[in-house]
Amino acid sequence: MERGVIVIGGGQAAARAAKAMRVAGYVGPITILSEEAHLPYERPALSKAMLLQPGAEAPQVLAEPDYATSAITLRTRCRAEAIDRTRHEVALCGGERLPYDRLLIATGSRNRPLTIDGMAAEQIFSLRTLDDGRRLARALKDRPALTVVGGGFIGLEVAASAAKLGCRVAVIEAADRLLPRLGSPEASAFVLDHHSRCGIDVRLGVRVVSGEGGRVRLSDGGDTAAEVVVAGVGVAPDTALADAAGLDCQDGILVDAFCRTSDPDIFAAGDVTRHYNPLLGRSLRLESWQNANAQADAAGRTIAGFPTPSAEIPWLWSDQGDLNLQAAGAPSSVERTVLRGDPSGGDGLTIFQLDGDRLVGGVTLNRGKEMPMIRRLLAQPELQLDPDHLADSAMPLRRLLPTREAA
Repeated sequence: MERGVIVIGGGQAAARAAKAMRVAGYVGPITILSEEAHLPYERPALSKAMLLQPGAEAPQVLAEPDYATSAITLRTRCRAEAIDRTRHEVALCGGERLPYDRLLIATGSRNRPLTIDGMAAEQIFSLRTLDDGRRLARALKDRPALTVVGGGFIGLEVAASAAKLGCRVAVIEAADRLLPRLGSPEASAFVLDHHSRCGIDVRLGVRVVSGEGGRVRLSDGGDTAAEVVVAGVGVAPDTALADAAGLDCQDGILVDAFCRTSDPDIFAAGDVTRHYNPLLGRSLRLESWQNANAQADAAGRTIAGFPTPSAEIPWLWSDQGDLNLQAAGAPSSVERTVLRGDPSGGDGLTIFQLDGDRLVGGVTLNRGKEMPMIRRLLAQPELQLDPDHLADSAMPLRRLLPTREAA
């Protein structure tokens, strides 16, 4: 008797992978196990539209009728407790055991917790789920003084949304610049200038040490109003089930380009993985909408019997109020940075990251129209580029591609 495929996780990668299996022709049973009460949804809206637009919801990955049409069983409010690799079973929290032929783990990440001495837990909000987004939207409705702890993408998106709502906003970042993971001081400076001009009080190189009376005290002796605090201190891959099952993990579940784990019958996709990217020739962990989709498609097709690698240049974007930031590539070494554009004239900025004469990364700040071509340039690592051409806004990036690729 065919046991079918079980998908653990109720997010974007889980639902998209199930759909990919059906599109590829898999006809066996597919069951998605989701801890949340909602249909799988896309998370980017949580820090933007859901906070800015009353009644807005996060887009569903698949509409409710699609589950029945595609014969995909979705079990919500259902938590997997353990994976029995010997018996090919998943144990659920109520004691039920579900058999599988193939298993896909798409458990995503969990927010790192934040506690502040002297501050009640209900004043500190995290943002990971649809319910988190709804709670935060209600909390911001009366325009409280907001402190965001952490100057990463989610923290800055929330800060920008709250500022648009009319909240007094402060961002506290322990590093000496915003978005240090971009590896671009120029991008960090541009983002800092943008948020400062929008009235957001950004404090760098300091930490929150305590809270009292609607304020938080900082490590440099300063303080700031904080009727509401949002934790943006990072995430960790949710590998608990994989670790307990003895799968190979290292800052994520280790998978190959086809999303296969160390167990040939178990796959993993999305934020929870550290995966091998054949275009980069190394493994990395990504937290992005694009990676969740790419890995879900690869895993779904491979499970269906059509081995498909996930091989795309990493790419992400972040909308922070009126700032659109996009980044592509995953440079391990940057020897030179080339700037394109005139930010002082409102033209935005494009940043090229070079290792020798090879393009290894690119960042656009309100110049998103150039990102598709940057991604095409990055997909050709053998291409040698003239920095003067990259810096010249009058030079179309398309002209830097080989003739056969420029069409």
